Amino acid sequence: MITARARSFLHHQVRSMVGSLKLVGQGKWTPQDFRAALDAAQRSRCGALAPPDGLYLTHVVY
Repeated sequence: MITARARSFLHHQVRSMVGSLKLVGQGKWTPQDFRAALDAAQRSRCGALAPPDGLYLTHVVY
């Protein structure tokens, strides 16, 4: 289970983060690789988008 909280999200941002975390879990990326992808702030540096199946928006706070 992944819980994401932010002031706002960009289109597909959570799916991108989950896809990148999957690479870490598979041992294809190190945690440092994940950090570098986040710090780069470029979609092209992230892993493939996670499929939308199983990802749910459950709560919004304004």
